[in-house]
Amino acid sequence: MTSVTNNNRGFTMAADLYYPILNIIREESKRYEYKPNKEQNIVVIDEDGNEYARISMDKFMQESAKLLDTIRNTGGKRVFAVPETECFMGQIGCTKLKAPSIDKADIQIVIHDLRTNMTPQLGFSIKSQLGSASTLLNAGTTTNILYKVEGGNMTDEEIAEFNSIEDHLPRMKALVDKGFCLVYSDIEHHTFKNNLLFLDTCMPEFIGRCLICDSMPNSTSAIKEAVEQVAQDNPFGFTGSNVVAFYEHKMKVLLLDAALGMTPAREWTGRYDANGGYLVVKRDGDIVCYHFYNRNDVEDYLYNKTRFERASRSRYGFGNLFRGDDGKVYIKLNLQIRFKK
Repeated sequence: MTSVTNNNRGFTMAADLYYPILNIIREESKRYEYKPNKEQNIVVIDEDGNEYARISMDKFMQESAKLLDTIRNTGGKRVFAVPETECFMGQIGCTKLKAPSIDKADIQIVIHDLRTNMTPQLGFSIKSQLGSASTLLNAGTTTNILYKVEGGNMTDEEIAEFNSIEDHLPRMKALVDKGFCLVYSDIEHHTFKNNLLFLDTCMPEFIGRCLICDSMPNSTSAIKEAVEQVAQDNPFGFTGSNVVAFYEHKMKVLLLDAALGMTPAREWTGRYDANGGYLVVKRDGDIVCYHFYNRNDVEDYLYNKTRFERASRSRYGFGNLFRGDDGKVYIKLNLQIRFKK
């Protein structure tokens, strides 16, 4: 982890490492570049090379402070209007609050790397701790995982009885108490399955097993906890000295790729959108940068700060038992990963 100090012209990523910001790029209705100059202004340039606006850095700081105070004083509302901020956004050509869901990079920043004398354009994903917890990997029919229910012959009446239990964990406890268990079967969506295989040939079953752990009655939904439980079973027969690290690495690979580029429904080729890393807005308004240069820090942050989230019973067929065409009983669970508050 590297804390970020904003001194108007650059970011200090660590005590001895400083990155001057040359410009910031956002894709709006047009492509806009935001360039600081020596007169302490931000010059906004549109995609045709024309100057769209010239506004002092102090004005940006004032408006950001006002917005932070407004967010803090909303009383937990998820949606609210901020007319003053909307007016300022219009002045700087900002019409979108976030990037499209298929794009992991919310902002592009051109920095001057003083170590290499290069000026890379880096994409950063922005996550905020001011409101509700952000998602890392969104749920959908694309993230359904199929399991066989084994442990005996289940009647149609028993299926209906289990399905009548409203909450997921009590329903899973009832299954276990009756001697049934879940066995990973398949990833339903072809593209998502291929994406997981792209990361690791063991990944589909590994993730499936983690979700089983998350469905046990004593689960806290923490990613770290589920991985440690899978490591205890060691389903892939790792014989090295650190079994937990073997399974931790698999999860960190998934979390990092999901954070910086991979989405379930789009074929993954291993190229990151957010190749710079993460910018996290803390509750006090300070910014923390998890720079991809320090990959281990990014992975540890994602691993320790995320949890599984269970879908609603009314969405994606989550948690419902059914009899397949082969006469066997199945259940669908759904993969969604969210940051902890």
